[in-house]
Amino acid sequence: MSTTDTSARIGGGSILMILGGLLTAAFWLIFTTVHGPTSLNEDRAVLGGSMLFWGMLLGGISNLLIAAGLVVLSSRLALTIGRLARVGYVLLLIGLIVPALIDLSIQALGPPFFLPVAATGLALLAFGARHNPRVSRPSRLLLLFIGVLLAIAFAWAVLPSPLTDPIGGYRIYGVLAHLGPGIGWALFGISACEHAREVLS
Repeated sequence: MSTTDTSARIGGGSILMILGGLLTAAFWLIFTTVHGPTSLNEDRAVLGGSMLFWGMLLGGISNLLIAAGLVVLSSRLALTIGRLARVGYVLLLIGLIVPALIDLSIQALGPPFFLPVAATGLALLAFGARHNPRVSRPSRLLLLFIGVLLAIAFAWAVLPSPLTDPIGGYRIYGVLAHLGPGIGWALFGISACEHAREVLS
């Protein structure tokens, strides 16, 4: 594959992840406005869309864009070096794609059952790619950062709502599970693109 083709593929995958990350952050801001800061759904409407509609977009479209970007960048991330990275890559895709398809099918944001799967996949991918020259150190740290946020989000989600509601627990969960990871994925896409440009130049 020529340098031009490789550069175009990396650029395309990076754009998909940047777009998916930014949409995750944007959809979360709308979703939390519609739903409210606690476990009680305040059932507001934004642009004619209910909590269910914005939740479906948050959990479905964003994750699929990020997963598509990971698939486009698969040869750089995992498929050439190490079993650990490959296992993490597969777990990450499962943790993104399966809940996205569930959310789109039920037309709502489903429970966070797959957060530990994605978090584990991110950690394994980050550690497994540490000797991969195609993945920069900032990119690996971003993968690990997103994984840690998702793991904390799942731990937060299993706490009883009477403990978390008084401090806006649902909104805190969203920061950990959606806003922070969304920004992280956008930065990861930028980092992957910049590193590839340096390597190919």
